[in-house]
Amino acid sequence: MAFFAISVAMLGMTVGAVWVYLHRDQLESISLPITLTNFALATAIAMPASIMVQFCLVTSVSLCLTTVISWSLLLVVMAIPYVFSGIVVSLALTRSPFPTGQVYGVDLMGAALGCLAVVFILNILDGPTAVIVMGAVCGLSALAFASSASTEDQERLNSYPWWRRPAPMTAALFGFAALNSLMPIGVRPILVKNGLEYTGLKTYEKWNSYSRIFATYPAMSFPSFWGRSPMVPIQTRVLQSELNIDGTAGTTMFKYDGTPDSVSFLQYDLVGLAYRLPGIRKAAIVGVGGGRDIMTAHLFGVPDITGVELNPIFINLHTKVPFYKNFSNLTAIPNLKLHVDDARSWFASTDQKFDLVQMSMIDTWAATGAGAFSLSENGLYTLEGWRAFLRPINDDGIFTVSRWYSSDDVNETGRMIGLATAALLDSGVKDVRPHLFIASNGQIATLVLSKKPFSPEQLQILNDTVHNLGFSVLLAPGQPPQSPQLRAITESQSRDTLNHAVEGSYLDLSVSTDNRPFFFNQLRFSRIPAEVRRSLSRTSAGVVHGNLIASGVLVLILFISVVAVIATVLIPLRSAARECSFPLAVTGSLYFSFIGMGFMLAEIALLQRFSVYLGHPIYSLSICLFSLILASGLGSLSSDRLKLDARSKLLVWAGVVVIYLVTMEQILPTIFQHTTGQDRIVRIGISIAAIMPLGFLLGFAFPTGMRLVNAIDPRPTPWFWGINGATGVLASVLGVMFSMALGINVTMLLAATCYFLLIPISFTLLKLGQKAPVHAVPVGSH
Repeated sequence: MAFFAISVAMLGMTVGAVWVYLHRDQLESISLPITLTNFALATAIAMPASIMVQFCLVTSVSLCLTTVISWSLLLVVMAIPYVFSGIVVSLALTRSPFPTGQVYGVDLMGAALGCLAVVFILNILDGPTAVIVMGAVCGLSALAFASSASTEDQERLNSYPWWRRPAPMTAALFGFAALNSLMPIGVRPILVKNGLEYTGLKTYEKWNSYSRIFATYPAMSFPSFWGRSPMVPIQTRVLQSELNIDGTAGTTMFKYDGTPDSVSFLQYDLVGLAYRLPGIRKAAIVGVGGGRDIMTAHLFGVPDITGVELNPIFINLHTKVPFYKNFSNLTAIPNLKLHVDDARSWFASTDQKFDLVQMSMIDTWAATGAGAFSLSENGLYTLEGWRAFLRPINDDGIFTVSRWYSSDDVNETGRMIGLATAALLDSGVKDVRPHLFIASNGQIATLVLSKKPFSPEQLQILNDTVHNLGFSVLLAPGQPPQSPQLRAITESQSRDTLNHAVEGSYLDLSVSTDNRPFFFNQLRFSRIPAEVRRSLSRTSAGVVHGNLIASGVLVLILFISVVAVIATVLIPLRSAARECSFPLAVTGSLYFSFIGMGFMLAEIALLQRFSVYLGHPIYSLSICLFSLILASGLGSLSSDRLKLDARSKLLVWAGVVVIYLVTMEQILPTIFQHTTGQDRIVRIGISIAAIMPLGFLLGFAFPTGMRLVNAIDPRPTPWFWGINGATGVLASVLGVMFSMALGINVTMLLAATCYFLLIPISFTLLKLGQKAPVHAVPVGSH
């Protein structure tokens, strides 16, 4: 639920602005450079302090009041640095001698650059150290503010103890960051996704902008299998190292000494079932990880193997880190080619042809700031994604996918079957049943999809292998699944009949698409109350239990956000709202609610849409926010010259915003379809070109609203600023919910609706302003 950080940042900045308003009289009597220096330094210290306290909090989910309290504490701890920075920005905007537009523009430039810088910083430093460095950067801002002080004020600052002076504290923070990056026992998380983490000195840890990879020291033990055959010799022991991804997901690296015997146990794993088929001369692996699937292909004699891995840390382990390079020994495999790239984009652009493409258990369960359930692997499990994987497979080739399976429920396997059915129907197949073979063992099911109907020889090999290794056949040509619903799915002859077949399930088994790429979220919102009652009566597990926890956290975050907004923004600013007339209070509140809601809904929709297109949510987060913030700043600066001070201008502006949002939603899928195979730098350029005009247009909304309100009565402007921030906080949560339940396109259209409703509201504000007396209060006073 890392998207929570966006809400907290907005809330903290808004609370900081509220604090400035409530203490405006006291602040007037204090030197501005000293105040800015003090709060910038407080921001610098609060950043590393906040992350350290966060590591000490337990934020697991259970049906008790303690959960609410722990998550509320997390919100407070996360928000404190943003409150201090909000104070700095508010004071700089309202009290500095420079033009408001200039100060606001510089601030947004820094924010936009920060969106890009985070990608580079996390590729160099670990997460905790990166936060400490950010604190030190804030210390540099405190130094800059201090240098602008008068001689008298500088003498006063120099009289402070060292921990209140910018220079020594900034140096101390940079030193702390350097020390923490070098020490294996520095600031580190203790509890990772509800599990205690035990780290030793003989382990490997590496962070990047994608994830944190943790490798254990190799140990001799029974080999780790996905779908272990009961026929594997019980005395089998191998050297293996566990590679952990962000605390929960994992893969295994095995010792390979160059002989088939050292990895012969892999023949007993269900995920390698398709390699038993004849004629496989060239194979491609989606997700190299620890190298298991590459070793399996090599074990079965595939002479030409290609591996595509999104995370460069894994490729570096196999090719550059001496110990693990020699341990996995992948580089000893002849004709092996490794590519660091988003698999979907790579397969969409390659001109190679393969006999088999394998994608086994590719998931990290790692959400990012791009939104709840915006996992790095979402784009791999959509209809559009499977089109890309099927395209380079030979006409008689194989696509094999392994996912989690439950004998008591259809869950992920059912959705995988639906996706396979849709992909085959999309390719022109009329009857998918002769093309599908699925076997299971324990908690794993492996799909073997043939672009041509399976031949009798192929079916014989698959059935014999399943029987000899003790697996079970879930469905095969001539052997329909026992589940009536799965039978109806595989018998579907069109997307309409397929959609009808999945409607009756209490789980969401609909075909995941780029519009709703949440393959792993299968619990319908309407089913949450029933599942809560069932979980209270008995212990539950599996995908439903995981989805229930995630959905519960989403609802919990919404509840905490509402309470926090009311307590820290609306109640403290209620006096400002009382100072104005009722028509202004209502109309102004609606205006700033809609621009706060509309901007954030558009932002969430774009983050989720572009996370699939760019290959990883971190690129979506950095590129989308960079483009939106930078362009919004330019739009805000331009609003001083291109004033929307007439009904015709307001109508044209709002109309263009609505048309642009609707048009983006209509044409982005087509653009993505034709450019997914381009290099990432090209896709980033396309993304910036699509988002910048929208950000420029949206940048007019806030200063225009303030100008309209100031023309009527400047006294309630803090209230409207608070309303804008409050609705933005809530919309960041609601936007995620709308996308999950209804689709990203609906979230975008709701954003367009918000801006459409601004037309009559802005007309009313303009009319009220024409009747009101003139107030000599600058726009920057907000």
